[in-house]
Amino acid sequence: MDMHIGEVNSTVRATDADALLSPQVLERIVRAVLERMHEEHAHERRVNDERRLRPDALTEPGQDWR
Repeated sequence: MDMHIGEVNSTVRATDADALLSPQVLERIVRAVLERMHEEHAHERRVNDERRLRPDALTEPGQDWR
């Protein structure tokens, strides 16, 4: 007996072992994000330190900065 199927709908999901966010993968992501955040904060501190006015940067040696 011949059958004719006019339309077929299906869902195909292709994944690999790392795509499911195993605890190990999640830990690697968290470590990478934390490291990047520490780098950004350190950079921000350096920039703020460079922008801060310091008395020794404003005066000649032996002069009061006020």
